[in-house]
Amino acid sequence: MKRALLPALAGVVTALSVILLQLGAVIWIFAYVMPLLCGVLMIAVTESGGKKTAVLVYVAVSVLSMLLLTDKESALLYVLFFGYYPILRERLDRLSSKAVRAVLKLLVFNAGVVAAELLATFVFGIPFDEFLGKWGAVLLLALGNLMFVIYERLLGILKILYIRRLKPKLDKYLK
Repeated sequence: MKRALLPALAGVVTALSVILLQLGAVIWIFAYVMPLLCGVLMIAVTESGGKKTAVLVYVAVSVLSMLLLTDKESALLYVLFFGYYPILRERLDRLSSKAVRAVLKLLVFNAGVVAAELLATFVFGIPFDEFLGKWGAVLLLALGNLMFVIYERLLGILKILYIRRLKPKLDKYLK
């Protein structure tokens, strides 16, 4: 791999991720969508640059987003789940038992999302919608788990597409 192109790829993905997260801060519904997209971008970094580069990009985006973003909710979702999950997913997929793998993935998702919402509410003072009540929060978490199952499937499909279609083209420039 050419020495300058891998850091350039990492820098472009870092900058694009911070911009997408800021867009999530500007348009409130994107606060939940943009961390997902930034997680998808991590597939390219993980596959082309390796885990070390992906971790560096994750740390850089996390620090920059916590420092620069006006809305901390999208930054927290990235930091506490969507940023590192594509890297962790590789390790979890090595487990032999599908049931254990699925349970661990759901536990990681729920822990990250609940931690992000608790920090947003109690540390950063972002109000949780009171009209939802306790059962509304449970419903949102259930819908979040459904979304995670779809996201997990999407990551698998996008990883295969990236490896088959984009990585060979990108590797021509990176080698």
